[in-house]
Amino acid sequence: MPPPLELDLFVDEERAAVDGYTPGPQGSLTAHATTGAAMDINVDVAIVGYGPGGAVLASLLGQRGHSVAVLEKFPTPYNLPRMSTLDGEIARLLQHTADPAEALRDSVPQTTVSMYGADGKLVLVGDWSETVCGHPRHLSLHQPNIEAAMYARVDACPSVQVHWGAPATGVEDLGDRVVVTATRAADGEQIRVNARYAVGMDGGSSFVRQAVGISMDVLHRHDDEWLLTDFDIIDPEVATPAMEGHLEVPRAYYWGPNGDRRCRIDMRLLPDDPAEVRTHEHALGFLQDKAGIGPQSVRITRQVAYRFRSEIADRMRVGNVFLGGDAAHLMAPAMGQGACSAMRDAVNLAWRLDLVLGGRASASVLDSYGPERLAHVTPLVHGSLMNWSLAVETDPGKAAARDAFLRSGAVPVPPMPTLTTGFLQGTAEGSPAPLAGSLSPQGRVRIGERSGLLDDLVGFGFQLVSRIPVAELLTPAHTDLLERLGVHVVVLGQDHVEDADGTYRTFLDDHGLVAYLSRPDFYLFGTAATAEDLPALIDALAAALT
Repeated sequence: MPPPLELDLFVDEERAAVDGYTPGPQGSLTAHATTGAAMDINVDVAIVGYGPGGAVLASLLGQRGHSVAVLEKFPTPYNLPRMSTLDGEIARLLQHTADPAEALRDSVPQTTVSMYGADGKLVLVGDWSETVCGHPRHLSLHQPNIEAAMYARVDACPSVQVHWGAPATGVEDLGDRVVVTATRAADGEQIRVNARYAVGMDGGSSFVRQAVGISMDVLHRHDDEWLLTDFDIIDPEVATPAMEGHLEVPRAYYWGPNGDRRCRIDMRLLPDDPAEVRTHEHALGFLQDKAGIGPQSVRITRQVAYRFRSEIADRMRVGNVFLGGDAAHLMAPAMGQGACSAMRDAVNLAWRLDLVLGGRASASVLDSYGPERLAHVTPLVHGSLMNWSLAVETDPGKAAARDAFLRSGAVPVPPMPTLTTGFLQGTAEGSPAPLAGSLSPQGRVRIGERSGLLDDLVGFGFQLVSRIPVAELLTPAHTDLLERLGVHVVVLGQDHVEDADGTYRTFLDDHGLVAYLSRPDFYLFGTAATAEDLPALIDALAAALT
């Protein structure tokens, strides 16, 4: 059973309740007013929706110099939390999409989760103490810090323009371009974006998805309603609480950190609950009764009743229009992977678009985006649904059996899914090569006088990490390809890149490798077990690009 309770709402209903594509050279962005109080914008990519997924995509494309127009229906940033957790993989992504120190300000590692059964007794303790991608496996966070840091990075990109308060009103794929229209709510100004590609990151009720005719496979219609309340802890004597889940019958509830000096409590609402249950006064009393934190120690910052959905799009692309995030997959909050999955979509699509727009790969590289992401996210949707079903059991006998099973020690905890198809080195039989599709490591290194996490020193992009010098093993054609793609070649050793904490040496030793090649989204493209395998690895990359 996947570890439960990383509270991450799929959607917050109070927030989410053209002629001639003529882009200039890479990095150009043109906009001009036309007759009738309309604005024409010519860009490489139009992004509809500016949540975490849209911000990741805009940041990565903007930093690579591509012209981007973002259309966001809300007039201003929300500045209140929705998701409360992220994993080490996404923390690594923030190294490239924002100032990571600002983005992760007030975040705290979550090292355990304690689950209690219907009898109030402990049934399971999840261990989250390991690291992933150079970061704690799970971090509790304050979402406004992450979004503000990404927005600041995007604002520093001259090739990106963001239109707040401009809901999309039309999407038309004309083959050589996509025309996305919007109306600015403040003054009624019409905006027409001519883009080579368009991406809908516009939430569970996605306008873009409906406009291009993508349907959703409904795995489950959730009728139950939950009430979430966020608190700031204002009493310096009160510690930030650890994550706990209580599978009581009939009202399951959870609490845990929502970043440092913040906490969240989430409880199931019952059909016969009086109106008083939905008040701030009840939330304060509930927190004191269940968590022992008195009302004088906290300040309520947000309270919202919500429902969620378990749905998966039948595809994530129609022509030159792509989907990502909640527009393509919706899940129960039990695993905290909704926003993380949106950001994985964004980085997966970003490096592909960068290669295609920059002329370094054929457009066929975009074909595997949707199948790859759907295969990866589907187990998370199903796992979240399974965890939800455990929490909402109302039959006392079945709840007791559930608790006995959880206490048995026989509960399977599957690992996070890997990539199983797509842009990966393959075998002769057509399956991914060993380790292809799994996450690459990240450790601290020293390069000359600089030291830190590897990504901070070399930047975004492909990484070829090797324990042996590679120059004499590769042909000029191989070397030219690596240079053209901007692959960061990392040769380990005191005269090259010093593996300060042994992360890379341990990984290569454990898997019997001399080198690996990772993609810009941190997943392994492929590996080389011997020096003789290294040219074949680069050949596989060349083939995948064309």
